[in-house]
Amino acid sequence: HFGSNRTKGSTWIKSTAFGVKRRAIPGRCCRCAFYSMAKVAPMKSKKVLKLGGSSGARAPRLTKSKDSIRKALANLVTGEKVSSALANAVMKAIPLTERAGYALSRPKNAVDPRKWETIEHVKVHIDFCRRPWLPADWCQGVKRTKGGNTYTVYQPPTEYRTLYHRWQIEDYLGRKLSTADGFTGQLKLARLAREQQPWDSEASFFKILSASERAHVIATDKFHFCIVSARRAQTTEGARDISVVQSAFEDAGATPTWYVDAASLDDYRSLGLKAKVGGKLTPARNMALDDAKRMGKVCVQCSDDLSNWEYRVGEQAKERTMDGLNAAHKISRRFCLSPVMAAKFILAKMRGAADGEKKPRLGGGYIIGDCSRTWASDEFSHRHFVLGDFLVADSSPLRFDEKLTLKEDYDFVCSHIEKYGSGIRGNRLTFTAKHYSNNGGGA
Repeated sequence: HFGSNRTKGSTWIKSTAFGVKRRAIPGRCCRCAFYSMAKVAPMKSKKVLKLGGSSGARAPRLTKSKDSIRKALANLVTGEKVSSALANAVMKAIPLTERAGYALSRPKNAVDPRKWETIEHVKVHIDFCRRPWLPADWCQGVKRTKGGNTYTVYQPPTEYRTLYHRWQIEDYLGRKLSTADGFTGQLKLARLAREQQPWDSEASFFKILSASERAHVIATDKFHFCIVSARRAQTTEGARDISVVQSAFEDAGATPTWYVDAASLDDYRSLGLKAKVGGKLTPARNMALDDAKRMGKVCVQCSDDLSNWEYRVGEQAKERTMDGLNAAHKISRRFCLSPVMAAKFILAKMRGAADGEKKPRLGGGYIIGDCSRTWASDEFSHRHFVLGDFLVADSSPLRFDEKLTLKEDYDFVCSHIEKYGSGIRGNRLTFTAKHYSNNGGGA
């Protein structure tokens, strides 16, 4: 009986049975929204905010936005009007050799990519992106088509030649290409993207901890960083995601251990990863906990597609309204973190609990990548769900229930709250999990 009827700035639910309209809650079904929101006053829809630090500004992204550096390159290639002056300036400031499309290794007789032209004498520009299967000594570029669009092309290391497709490169080399051929290039791409959003220093970030909490900040090698994954090393999308996570830990001074399925072990190791057979999800999680206990380390478990760890500091919202929450979020101080910094911060909060309080043995971040809805509540909560995508587990005999194949992290958190009286969730600590936007599934 329910259909959707949209008005400006709002989403409404229309009941043909009752002849009335009520505002809907995003993420709820129409029927639940109709009954639960019957008495709520109208309010403006949430505005999409650009994240910003203390200045409110944000550097342009490398790719995947209309004002990205990659888009500025496309404007240059096609001769279109520059869509972002800032992105255009950053594009020009990045040396040609630092672009992801530039060859990572070059033989002595390598050609000069700066002189790259097609057979029709069309200029080819070195790209900021890179295919996951492209060999490290090849270049990737962008050219203008006759129709005024862009086209991605490739150059072998030792001759001025332009190839247009993967199969052409495989014919040229006389073999099939895989993600192992291009993984070092993906690591370079991930680092270049992260350099546009550099991490804050540990010294500046840990100032927000109390003196007693800072006493519990431990060295990086006291953690066992674990990534549970399966069947992703040989897909192009999977290799990209893996490179982002791996490079984030490596650049923070840590080497994570990948707990993977037996059938994919060689595929993960072919990427140069430290990998071992973990089995299915919950057994792999428990193996990681057991390994950490045996080494006397704190266990940090991470999903294989995370990025953009951030923490927000600011005043509580003056009003518990969407506008009030958005205002508090907009003026907050944003810290960009490495996953190692995030883990150290959570553990310091756990171990630095005041005397007399029950010290939690499990902690993590907020459940979605946007914490703007938390500014009318506590910065930390102790009896709420901690997402399994990024959790810090201090020494404990508790383990995941291996009978569960879904929502095992819910059960694990409940076990900790039952035994220790609390877990700890940083409601201003967020990260981006790519699988949140997957089609279908529970996420």
